[in-house]
Amino acid sequence: MGSSSRPAPGTWIWVFAIGAAVLQAAIAALMAFVSWPPHAIGVALQVVLLWGAILVLGGLAARRITSLTRTLTQHEHAHLATLDHVGQLEIQNALLTSLAKSVDVGLAFQSLARLVVRLVECDRLGLALLKENGQGFQTYTARVTEEERRNRPRADVEFGVDRTLMGTVVRSREPLLVNDLGKPASDFLDANVLHSAGFRSALIMPLMAKGRAVGTINLVSRRPGAFVSTHIESLTPITEILAVAILAQQWQVSLTKYRTMEVAADITLAVANEINSALQAIIGSSNILEREHPSDPGLQRDLATIVRQAQRIAELLEKMRHATQERLVEAAARVSETQIPTSPEEIEDEPPR
Repeated sequence: MGSSSRPAPGTWIWVFAIGAAVLQAAIAALMAFVSWPPHAIGVALQVVLLWGAILVLGGLAARRITSLTRTLTQHEHAHLATLDHVGQLEIQNALLTSLAKSVDVGLAFQSLARLVVRLVECDRLGLALLKENGQGFQTYTARVTEEERRNRPRADVEFGVDRTLMGTVVRSREPLLVNDLGKPASDFLDANVLHSAGFRSALIMPLMAKGRAVGTINLVSRRPGAFVSTHIESLTPITEILAVAILAQQWQVSLTKYRTMEVAADITLAVANEINSALQAIIGSSNILEREHPSDPGLQRDLATIVRQAQRIAELLEKMRHATQERLVEAAARVSETQIPTSPEEIEDEPPR
């Protein structure tokens, strides 16, 4: 039998109420027209019936209230999850807007700080970027309150990868919750610095882009145990966007350096060729003068010096050309290693279906 044919829970309440009223009326009629049962027994039956009906109705009402409470709780959880998702989308949209206005990730990070605190309550927000050699971090701090806020984050303490919580997160590529910074403070330098500054708990999130760690984003609080696993889920999409932005900025810097070096190399090679042509003309003229005046020892000596110095300059120019070409090849190799896209097909992770 399908669930659609079952009576609603409220129907049972009315059935019991009507049934109890009918039974009470029947007992009252029986007491009025029949000499048996005695009056005391009839009253007792009515009381028992009344309390039985009350208990049954109370049980049904409690069951109904419990069901409604459970339904309301589920709707409340769904509503909170929706609000959390909407908050994440707002922060992602704001971050993308900031990045669209400026390629300066530092400015975007400063703007991000005020948005993150709406999603996850914290006292400070830190950004640690891996250096080019991958052996250290350059850290930045953004204040999350208006009275402490800076126009842009300033470069703060530099840390090594070893013996730091940030290095641990970069190597493991997994978020790290620290409920009490006092415990790792003796073994990790960054934990010691934070604990000495009065912070008691931290959440360190890796910044991953294209399977590569570019740094961490660090949330700290003056309260112990301020962060939980749900905060990790809320921040993951934000860190992914920020990591891609940082990687894109690094690509842009590398590409700009390469193009600047390419232009400088072209100018250097062109000037070197011009100088070399002039040197060859000087050497040729000196050889002619040397043949035309073989009997002048002083002139022969001066011409030999001119030729020797011109040849030395020509050798230096040749070394400069080789060094410039080698540096240009190295710069091109570094740009190639970063896998900077040069076509729409390279930008797309997957071809459109």
